[in-house]
Amino acid sequence: MEKTTLLNTLVILESIVLLVISYILFFKLKDLSRLKKIQEEFNNLKSSKNSARNDFLPILVHELRSPLSVIRGAADLLIKSTDELSVAQIQTLLNQIKSSSSTLLTMVGSILDVSKMENGKFEINKTYGDINSVLKEECSYFDPLTKIKKLSIQCTVDEDIPNFSFDTERIKQVLSNLISNAIKFSPEGSVITICSRKVGSDCRVEVSDLGVGIPENEKDYLFQKFFQASNQDGVQKGTGLGLYISKGIVEAHGGSIWFENNIPQGSKFCFSIPIKS
Repeated sequence: MEKTTLLNTLVILESIVLLVISYILFFKLKDLSRLKKIQEEFNNLKSSKNSARNDFLPILVHELRSPLSVIRGAADLLIKSTDELSVAQIQTLLNQIKSSSSTLLTMVGSILDVSKMENGKFEINKTYGDINSVLKEECSYFDPLTKIKKLSIQCTVDEDIPNFSFDTERIKQVLSNLISNAIKFSPEGSVITICSRKVGSDCRVEVSDLGVGIPENEKDYLFQKFFQASNQDGVQKGTGLGLYISKGIVEAHGGSIWFENNIPQGSKFCFSIPIKS
């Protein structure tokens, strides 16, 4: 019965996701091959006999939450404050919705790749780029959410970091997980600090908040699949998969990810990847 219910739920989710993707791709016919590839991956998951199928649903829900929240926030502002918004402000919100919709499309493909991590088939697609630009873009992406909670983001980049090869969309996915967690656990009116630094031959990125922090006896479990910290009273719980996925992505780049206590309080999540051309 449980397997039947899971399979039925997966089929329903498949229909919803593919409907959204089809709508987006209707205006981008050249990307129809991506739709076919995603559908093939869904079919593979439905017929899979291992744990990948069971893990898929919570991963899907968790990974789609951030861009959907941005879309909802922008849409709410458009609905409730249309008469008060300028043409430029409306255009900005529409651009955020468009950008988040594109992110959803990318994430669906990325989520399906997560099942490959445990089978040793996970791949990244490195391109030559500017990680500081990616960092600034992600900070702007989360601006609507921070304003809702009356938070502010301080983004500082090290201009000495040269352009190098990394998977832009995967690194965005890591940043999205870390920043959304910081927003979720930050008290109203506080500051989230995001910075990049060149450390030796590596690029280090840090995301710090002034929240409740992590209990000492739970720090060793943060990056395990399905783990959730116990200090989440009053906070909407996730699935415990974001950090697990982030760890897989960073390690696929030959890097590492870890947690530090933030001073004077809160959490600091850091990841480091080698600077290679």
